Amino acid sequence: MAATRRAAVAVLAGVLLLAACGSPRPPQNPAQRNAETLAQAGARAWARGDAQQARAQYERALAAAESVEDFDLAGAMLLNLALVQGAAGDFAGAHARVDRIVEAPQRYGAPLVARASTRKALLYLDAPDADAALRWADRAQAACAAPCPLDATLGNLRAHVALQRGDARQALSWSTQAAARSEEASAERANALRLSGRAQARLGQHDAAATALAQALAIDRKLGLSDRVALDLVAAADNEAARGDAAAAREFTLRAIDVYQAAGNTREADDVRRRLATPAAQR
Repeated sequence: MAATRRAAVAVLAGVLLLAACGSPRPPQNPAQRNAETLAQAGARAWARGDAQQARAQYERALAAAESVEDFDLAGAMLLNLALVQGAAGDFAGAHARVDRIVEAPQRYGAPLVARASTRKALLYLDAPDADAALRWADRAQAACAAPCPLDATLGNLRAHVALQRGDARQALSWSTQAAARSEEASAERANALRLSGRAQARLGQHDAAATALAQALAIDRKLGLSDRVALDLVAAADNEAARGDAAAAREFTLRAIDVYQAAGNTREADDVRRRLATPAAQR
């Protein structure tokens, strides 16, 4: 199920967009004020699903920030552009954005280098190139001063790789650590709980998996993240199928289809719909 895998990775990849911008700073000159305004417009466009407009606004914000050598804001815009381009499948363009930060640490500083390294790790995860993803995750960790705000993101990335490689116990260990290091009721906490639930399902811990996935679902519903709500439901369907409750698995699958369809994600809806005709062992 390639579309569902891409959606799962996209959830991990989306965690840096707002964090990259940091908290609003007191504007110091007209160019900085303009850049901040454009960045906020880009964020609003991205939130409503207008990737083209988001990219245009971030490009303009980047130019405004660079015109006065505001490297903090320019770095944040490069990260945002990498996210937007990566989500569109332009991995080469996304890598080029973050490479500008990684290759100029004297300009952007260690915190932005750590975030750029994390973005590269996530891009490689989506390639997919798990080995490169882990190498860049290690580089991000090394550049991130303790207490590292990226710990949960990097832990979830490593959990995702462990699941891909069939190591459910290691995945559960990483996702448990990520949950402990994430903010309560945050999207990153939901990501960790979802990964924990998927790992527990593979380990035969179906009751624990159901609990973790229900917690992830509650958070994602509260945050209004429809794509992640659908992922929670798909994972719950897999868990129920694995323990032999075909009726519950079907119900979770139908709910996931409804969510994707209502959100306008018809490709993902069709992808999940095909699950109904595919035995769990063949997925």
